[in-house]
Amino acid sequence: MLRAAAVAALLPAACADPTAPTGGETDENRWGANTFLHLDSDRWRKQKTLEMAARAGLGWIKQHFPWEDIESLDKGQFLNPTWKHPTWDKYDEIVDLADENGLKIIARVDRTPAWARPEDSTPTEPPADLDDFGDFVTAIVRRYRGRVRHFQIWNEPNLAAEWGGKPPDATHYVKLLETAFSAAVGVDPETVILAAPLAATLEMSDRARNELVYLQQVYDVGGGDYFHIHSANAFGLAFPPEAPPDPKVLNFRRVELSRELMEQNGDRHKPIWFNEYGWNASPPDFSASQLTWARVTEDQQAEWTVRGVEFARENWPWAGVFNIWFLRRPFTDVDPSKSEYYFRMIDPDFTPRKVYKAVAEAANKR
Repeated sequence: MLRAAAVAALLPAACADPTAPTGGETDENRWGANTFLHLDSDRWRKQKTLEMAARAGLGWIKQHFPWEDIESLDKGQFLNPTWKHPTWDKYDEIVDLADENGLKIIARVDRTPAWARPEDSTPTEPPADLDDFGDFVTAIVRRYRGRVRHFQIWNEPNLAAEWGGKPPDATHYVKLLETAFSAAVGVDPETVILAAPLAATLEMSDRARNELVYLQQVYDVGGGDYFHIHSANAFGLAFPPEAPPDPKVLNFRRVELSRELMEQNGDRHKPIWFNEYGWNASPPDFSASQLTWARVTEDQQAEWTVRGVEFARENWPWAGVFNIWFLRRPFTDVDPSKSEYYFRMIDPDFTPRKVYKAVAEAANKR
Protein backbone atom coordinates (compact mmCIF):
# COMPACT_ATOMS: atom_id res chain seq x y z
CA MET A 1 0.00 0.00 0.00
CA LEU A 2 1.29 3.46 -0.96
CA ARG A 3 0.96 5.87 1.92
CA ALA A 4 0.85 9.68 1.96
CA ALA A 5 4.58 10.35 1.67
CA ALA A 6 4.95 8.03 -1.29
CA VAL A 7 1.92 9.50 -2.99
CA ALA A 8 3.18 13.06 -2.53
CA ALA A 9 6.36 12.14 -4.32
CA LEU A 10 4.30 10.89 -7.27
CA LEU A 11 2.08 13.95 -7.65
CA PRO A 12 2.48 15.62 -11.06
CA ALA A 13 4.15 19.01 -11.01
CA ALA A 14 0.86 20.74 -11.81
CA CYS A 15 -0.65 19.46 -8.54
CA ALA A 16 2.38 19.25 -6.31
CA ASP A 17 2.38 22.55 -4.40
CA PRO A 18 1.21 21.59 -0.90
CA THR A 19 0.31 25.14 0.11
CA ALA A 20 -1.62 26.73 -2.75
CA PRO A 21 -4.79 25.46 -4.39
CA THR A 22 -4.61 25.14 -8.15
CA GLY A 23 -6.84 24.03 -10.96
CA GLY A 24 -4.01 21.95 -12.34
CA GLU A 25 -2.43 22.15 -15.78
CA THR A 26 -5.29 24.13 -17.26
CA ASP A 27 -4.08 27.71 -17.57
CA GLU A 28 -4.41 27.64 -21.34
CA ASN A 29 -7.83 26.05 -21.57
CA ARG A 30 -10.38 24.83 -19.05
CA TRP A 31 -13.09 24.04 -21.57
CA GLY A 32 -13.95 20.40 -22.22
CA ALA A 33 -16.88 18.16 -23.09
CA ASN A 34 -17.97 14.56 -22.80
CA THR A 35 -17.75 12.56 -26.01
CA PHE A 36 -19.08 9.14 -27.08
CA LEU A 37 -16.76 8.44 -29.98
CA HIS A 38 -16.53 4.73 -29.22
CA LEU A 39 -20.20 4.43 -30.20
CA ASP A 40 -19.71 5.95 -33.66
CA SER A 41 -18.70 3.35 -36.24
CA ASP A 42 -17.60 5.76 -38.98
CA ARG A 43 -14.25 7.50 -38.81
CA TRP A 44 -15.62 10.58 -40.56
CA ARG A 45 -18.21 11.07 -37.80
CA LYS A 46 -15.54 10.90 -35.11
CA GLN A 47 -13.37 13.27 -37.09
CA LYS A 48 -16.18 15.79 -37.60
CA THR A 49 -17.15 15.63 -33.92
CA LEU A 50 -13.61 16.45 -32.85
CA GLU A 51 -13.21 19.12 -35.53
CA MET A 52 -16.30 20.84 -34.10
CA ALA A 53 -14.91 20.46 -30.58
CA ALA A 54 -11.68 22.13 -31.62
CA ARG A 55 -13.53 24.83 -33.57
CA ALA A 56 -15.51 25.63 -30.41
CA GLY A 57 -12.25 26.28 -28.57
CA LEU A 58 -12.38 23.18 -26.38
CA GLY A 59 -9.08 21.83 -25.13
CA TRP A 60 -10.26 18.56 -23.59
CA ILE A 61 -12.59 15.66 -24.16
CA LYS A 62 -13.70 13.13 -21.58
CA GLN A 63 -14.00 9.82 -23.35
CA HIS A 64 -15.06 6.39 -22.13
CA PHE A 65 -12.59 3.50 -22.52
CA PRO A 66 -14.80 0.63 -21.23
CA TRP A 67 -12.84 -2.30 -19.86
CA GLU A 68 -15.63 -4.66 -20.97
CA ASP A 69 -15.20 -3.55 -24.59
CA ILE A 70 -11.41 -3.75 -24.72
CA GLU A 71 -10.71 -6.98 -22.80
CA SER A 72 -14.05 -8.65 -23.42
CA LEU A 73 -13.18 -12.28 -24.17
CA ASP A 74 -10.88 -13.23 -21.30
CA LYS A 75 -7.96 -11.95 -19.32
CA GLY A 76 -5.22 -10.74 -21.65
CA GLN A 77 -7.39 -11.24 -24.76
CA PHE A 78 -7.76 -8.01 -26.72
CA LEU A 79 -9.62 -9.31 -29.76
CA ASN A 80 -13.05 -8.44 -31.11
CA PRO A 81 -15.01 -11.71 -30.99
CA THR A 82 -17.02 -10.89 -34.12
CA TRP A 83 -14.54 -9.22 -36.45
CA LYS A 84 -11.37 -10.85 -35.10
CA HIS A 85 -9.37 -7.63 -35.07
CA PRO A 86 -7.72 -5.99 -32.05
CA THR A 87 -10.17 -4.25 -29.73
CA TRP A 88 -7.57 -1.53 -29.23
CA ASP A 89 -8.02 -0.37 -32.85
CA LYS A 90 -11.14 1.66 -32.10
CA TYR A 91 -9.48 3.46 -29.20
CA ASP A 92 -6.18 3.95 -31.02
CA GLU A 93 -8.17 5.79 -33.69
CA ILE A 94 -9.83 8.01 -31.07
CA VAL A 95 -6.46 8.90 -29.55
CA ASP A 96 -5.03 9.60 -33.02
CA LEU A 97 -7.95 11.86 -33.97
CA ALA A 98 -7.78 13.74 -30.67
CA ASP A 99 -4.08 14.37 -31.28
CA GLU A 100 -4.79 15.59 -34.81
CA ASN A 101 -7.33 18.08 -33.49
CA GLY A 102 -5.20 19.32 -30.59
CA LEU A 103 -7.43 17.86 -27.89
CA LYS A 104 -6.32 16.24 -24.64
CA ILE A 105 -8.17 13.18 -23.34
CA ILE A 106 -9.49 12.32 -19.90
CA ALA A 107 -10.05 8.56 -20.14
CA ARG A 108 -12.87 7.12 -18.06
CA VAL A 109 -12.03 3.51 -17.12
CA ASP A 110 -14.72 1.21 -15.68
CA ARG A 111 -17.31 -1.47 -16.60
CA THR A 112 -16.20 -4.98 -15.78
CA PRO A 113 -16.18 -7.67 -18.50
CA ALA A 114 -18.26 -10.81 -17.84
CA TRP A 115 -15.22 -13.02 -17.23
CA ALA A 116 -14.04 -10.78 -14.36
CA ARG A 117 -17.27 -10.57 -12.36
CA PRO A 118 -19.78 -12.98 -10.82
CA GLU A 119 -22.39 -14.65 -12.98
CA ASP A 120 -25.69 -12.81 -13.36
CA SER A 121 -24.07 -9.48 -12.46
CA THR A 122 -24.01 -6.28 -14.51
CA PRO A 123 -20.94 -4.50 -15.97
CA THR A 124 -21.09 -1.91 -13.19
CA GLU A 125 -20.20 -4.66 -10.70
CA PRO A 126 -16.66 -4.18 -9.38
CA PRO A 127 -14.33 -7.01 -10.40
CA ALA A 128 -14.18 -10.17 -8.32
CA ASP A 129 -10.38 -9.89 -8.29
CA LEU A 130 -9.11 -6.31 -8.11
CA ASP A 131 -5.79 -7.41 -9.57
CA ASP A 132 -7.56 -8.09 -12.86
CA PHE A 133 -8.56 -4.43 -12.96
CA GLY A 134 -5.06 -3.38 -11.98
CA ASP A 135 -3.64 -5.40 -14.87
CA PHE A 136 -6.01 -3.70 -17.30
CA VAL A 137 -5.05 -0.26 -15.98
CA THR A 138 -1.40 -1.24 -16.46
CA ALA A 139 -2.16 -2.21 -20.06
CA ILE A 140 -4.03 0.96 -20.99
CA VAL A 141 -1.56 3.33 -19.33
CA ARG A 142 1.34 1.54 -21.00
CA ARG A 143 -0.34 1.63 -24.43
CA TYR A 144 -1.07 5.36 -24.34
CA ARG A 145 1.90 6.54 -22.31
CA GLY A 146 2.89 10.03 -23.40
CA ARG A 147 -0.42 10.54 -25.22
CA VAL A 148 -3.10 10.09 -22.54
CA ARG A 149 -2.10 11.11 -19.02
CA HIS A 150 -5.43 11.55 -17.26
CA PHE A 151 -7.48 8.55 -16.15
CA GLN A 152 -10.78 8.65 -14.26
CA ILE A 153 -11.28 5.52 -12.16
CA TRP A 154 -14.91 4.37 -12.18
CA ASN A 155 -18.07 6.47 -12.27
CA GLU A 156 -20.51 7.52 -9.53
CA PRO A 157 -19.88 4.66 -7.09
CA ASN A 158 -22.20 6.32 -4.58
CA LEU A 159 -25.08 5.02 -6.70
CA ALA A 160 -26.09 1.36 -6.54
CA ALA A 161 -26.78 1.50 -10.29
CA GLU A 162 -23.07 2.21 -10.84
CA TRP A 163 -21.95 -0.36 -8.25
CA GLY A 164 -23.46 -3.58 -9.56
CA GLY A 165 -26.86 -2.86 -8.00
CA LYS A 166 -25.37 -3.23 -4.52
CA PRO A 167 -25.35 -0.67 -1.70
CA PRO A 168 -22.58 1.88 -2.25
CA ASP A 169 -19.40 0.91 -0.39
CA ALA A 170 -16.71 3.57 -0.03
CA THR A 171 -14.23 1.14 1.55
CA HIS A 172 -14.43 -1.24 -1.41
CA TYR A 173 -14.20 1.65 -3.87
CA VAL A 174 -11.02 2.89 -2.19
CA LYS A 175 -9.48 -0.57 -2.55
CA LEU A 176 -10.31 -0.47 -6.27
CA LEU A 177 -8.93 3.08 -6.55
CA GLU A 178 -5.72 2.09 -4.74
CA THR A 179 -5.26 -0.84 -7.12
CA ALA A 180 -5.67 1.40 -10.16
CA PHE A 181 -3.46 4.17 -8.74
CA SER A 182 -0.63 1.78 -7.92
CA ALA A 183 -0.85 0.13 -11.33
CA ALA A 184 -0.93 3.41 -13.25
CA VAL A 185 1.93 5.20 -11.51
CA GLY A 186 3.91 1.97 -11.58
CA VAL A 187 3.90 2.22 -15.37
CA ASP A 188 4.18 5.99 -15.66
CA PRO A 189 4.79 8.26 -12.66
CA GLU A 190 3.44 11.16 -14.75
CA THR A 191 -0.02 9.60 -14.86
CA VAL A 192 -2.75 11.75 -13.33
CA ILE A 193 -5.51 9.83 -11.53
CA LEU A 194 -8.96 11.34 -11.16
CA ALA A 195 -11.15 9.83 -8.47
CA ALA A 196 -14.60 8.75 -9.60
CA PRO A 197 -17.08 11.60 -9.77
CA LEU A 198 -19.86 11.27 -7.22
CA ALA A 199 -23.48 11.80 -8.15
CA ALA A 200 -24.89 14.80 -6.30
CA THR A 201 -27.81 13.49 -4.26
CA LEU A 202 -29.66 14.18 -1.04
CA GLU A 203 -30.60 10.53 -0.67
CA MET A 204 -29.22 8.23 2.04
CA SER A 205 -30.28 4.68 1.22
CA ASP A 206 -28.99 1.45 -0.26
CA ARG A 207 -29.82 2.95 -3.65
CA ALA A 208 -27.86 6.18 -3.32
CA ARG A 209 -25.60 7.84 -0.76
CA ASN A 210 -25.26 11.57 -0.28
CA GLU A 211 -22.00 12.45 -2.03
CA LEU A 212 -20.74 14.53 0.90
CA VAL A 213 -21.17 11.61 3.29
CA TYR A 214 -19.57 9.24 0.78
CA LEU A 215 -16.60 11.56 0.17
CA GLN A 216 -15.89 11.75 3.89
CA GLN A 217 -16.04 7.96 4.06
CA VAL A 218 -13.44 7.82 1.26
CA TYR A 219 -11.14 10.00 3.34
CA ASP A 220 -11.85 8.03 6.52
CA VAL A 221 -10.38 4.89 4.95
CA GLY A 222 -7.35 6.62 3.44
CA GLY A 223 -8.69 7.21 -0.07
CA GLY A 224 -7.10 10.64 -0.28
CA ASP A 225 -3.77 8.91 -0.91
CA TYR A 226 -4.90 7.49 -4.23
CA PHE A 227 -5.96 10.34 -6.46
CA HIS A 228 -4.42 13.53 -7.79
CA ILE A 229 -7.64 15.27 -8.79
CA HIS A 230 -11.14 15.10 -7.32
CA SER A 231 -13.92 14.76 -9.92
CA ALA A 232 -17.28 16.40 -9.37
CA ASN A 233 -20.59 16.58 -11.16
CA ALA A 234 -22.03 20.09 -11.31
CA PHE A 235 -25.52 20.31 -12.75
CA GLY A 236 -27.32 23.59 -12.22
CA LEU A 237 -30.85 22.17 -12.41
CA ALA A 238 -33.24 25.16 -12.33
CA PHE A 239 -30.83 27.47 -10.50
CA PRO A 240 -28.53 30.10 -12.04
CA PRO A 241 -24.80 29.52 -11.53
CA GLU A 242 -24.49 32.14 -8.79
CA ALA A 243 -27.14 30.54 -6.53
CA PRO A 244 -25.46 29.86 -3.16
CA PRO A 245 -24.65 26.36 -1.94
CA ASP A 246 -26.91 24.67 0.59
CA PRO A 247 -26.58 21.11 1.97
CA LYS A 248 -30.28 20.60 1.23
CA VAL A 249 -30.13 21.85 -2.38
CA LEU A 250 -28.72 20.42 -5.60
CA ASN A 251 -27.20 23.19 -7.71
CA PHE A 252 -23.96 24.25 -9.42
CA ARG A 253 -22.25 25.71 -6.35
CA ARG A 254 -22.98 22.63 -4.25
CA VAL A 255 -19.43 21.58 -5.22
CA GLU A 256 -18.18 24.16 -2.70
CA LEU A 257 -19.37 21.81 0.04
CA SER A 258 -17.18 19.02 -1.36
CA ARG A 259 -14.32 21.50 -1.50
CA GLU A 260 -14.75 22.27 2.20
CA LEU A 261 -14.51 18.55 2.98
CA MET A 262 -11.33 18.24 0.92
CA GLU A 263 -9.70 21.08 2.80
CA GLN A 264 -10.80 19.70 6.16
CA ASN A 265 -9.09 16.44 5.19
CA GLY A 266 -5.81 18.09 4.20
CA ASP A 267 -6.37 18.11 0.42
CA ARG A 268 -6.50 21.85 -0.26
CA HIS A 269 -3.62 21.51 -2.74
CA LYS A 270 -5.62 19.23 -5.04
CA PRO A 271 -7.86 20.64 -7.76
CA ILE A 272 -11.41 19.70 -8.63
CA TRP A 273 -12.22 18.96 -12.25
CA PHE A 274 -15.79 18.72 -13.49
CA ASN A 275 -16.85 15.39 -14.91
CA GLU A 276 -20.35 16.42 -16.00
CA TYR A 277 -21.42 20.05 -16.06
CA GLY A 278 -24.38 21.92 -17.45
CA TRP A 279 -28.08 22.73 -17.57
CA ASN A 280 -30.86 20.80 -19.29
CA ALA A 281 -33.05 22.43 -21.95
CA SER A 282 -35.84 19.88 -22.34
CA PRO A 283 -38.96 20.94 -24.29
CA PRO A 284 -41.59 22.86 -22.29
CA ASP A 285 -44.16 20.11 -22.82
CA PHE A 286 -42.14 17.52 -20.90
CA SER A 287 -43.85 16.47 -17.67
CA ALA A 288 -42.27 17.04 -14.28
CA SER A 289 -41.68 13.29 -13.94
CA GLN A 290 -39.44 13.39 -17.03
CA LEU A 291 -37.29 16.26 -15.81
CA THR A 292 -34.63 14.54 -13.71
CA TRP A 293 -32.33 17.58 -14.08
CA ALA A 294 -35.16 20.19 -14.04
CA ARG A 295 -35.41 22.43 -17.08
CA VAL A 296 -34.21 25.79 -18.39
CA THR A 297 -34.67 27.44 -21.79
CA GLU A 298 -32.07 26.99 -24.52
CA ASP A 299 -31.10 30.65 -24.07
CA GLN A 300 -30.57 30.11 -20.34
CA GLN A 301 -28.64 26.90 -20.99
CA ALA A 302 -26.27 28.76 -23.30
CA GLU A 303 -25.83 31.78 -21.05
CA TRP A 304 -25.53 29.93 -17.74
CA THR A 305 -23.02 27.39 -19.07
CA VAL A 306 -20.66 30.24 -19.88
CA ARG A 307 -21.47 32.17 -16.69
CA GLY A 308 -20.72 29.13 -14.54
CA VAL A 309 -17.20 28.81 -15.91
CA GLU A 310 -16.67 32.55 -15.56
CA PHE A 311 -17.85 32.38 -11.93
CA ALA A 312 -15.40 29.56 -11.25
CA ARG A 313 -12.49 31.45 -12.79
CA GLU A 314 -13.21 34.44 -10.58
CA ASN A 315 -13.93 32.58 -7.33
CA TRP A 316 -12.48 29.05 -7.38
CA PRO A 317 -8.69 28.90 -7.78
CA TRP A 318 -8.96 25.13 -7.32
CA ALA A 319 -11.30 24.60 -10.30
CA GLY A 320 -9.84 22.88 -13.33
CA VAL A 321 -11.40 21.51 -16.52
CA PHE A 322 -15.15 21.79 -17.08
CA ASN A 323 -16.42 18.85 -19.13
CA ILE A 324 -19.81 19.90 -20.41
CA TRP A 325 -22.44 17.18 -20.52
CA PHE A 326 -22.33 16.50 -23.45
CA LEU A 327 -20.89 17.36 -26.88
CA ARG A 328 -22.65 14.92 -29.21
CA ARG A 329 -24.01 11.37 -29.17
CA PRO A 330 -24.97 9.20 -32.15
CA PHE A 331 -28.63 8.57 -33.03
CA THR A 332 -28.36 5.01 -31.74
CA ASP A 333 -27.35 6.13 -28.24
CA VAL A 334 -29.77 8.90 -27.39
CA ASP A 335 -33.55 9.25 -27.54
CA PRO A 336 -35.21 12.67 -28.03
CA SER A 337 -38.12 11.45 -25.89
CA LYS A 338 -35.72 11.37 -22.92
CA SER A 339 -34.68 14.45 -20.99
CA GLU A 340 -30.99 13.58 -21.15
CA TYR A 341 -30.96 14.25 -24.92
CA TYR A 342 -31.37 17.97 -24.25
CA PHE A 343 -27.96 18.48 -22.72
CA ARG A 344 -26.37 18.11 -26.16
CA MET A 345 -24.20 20.84 -27.65
CA ILE A 346 -24.46 19.32 -31.12
CA ASP A 347 -27.31 17.27 -32.59
CA PRO A 348 -26.53 13.75 -33.85
CA ASP A 349 -26.65 15.20 -37.40
CA PHE A 350 -24.01 17.81 -36.39
CA THR A 351 -26.38 20.79 -36.09
CA PRO A 352 -24.88 23.09 -33.40
CA ARG A 353 -27.18 24.21 -30.58
CA LYS A 354 -27.19 27.60 -28.89
CA VAL A 355 -25.01 26.31 -26.05
CA TYR A 356 -22.35 25.23 -28.56
CA LYS A 357 -22.30 28.70 -30.12
CA ALA A 358 -22.11 30.44 -26.74
CA VAL A 359 -19.25 28.23 -25.55
CA ALA A 360 -17.41 28.72 -28.84
CA GLU A 361 -17.63 32.49 -28.50
CA ALA A 362 -16.38 32.39 -24.89
CA ALA A 363 -13.71 29.74 -25.28
CA ASN A 364 -12.18 31.31 -28.38
CA LYS A 365 -11.70 34.60 -26.52
CA ARG A 366 -9.30 33.10 -23.99
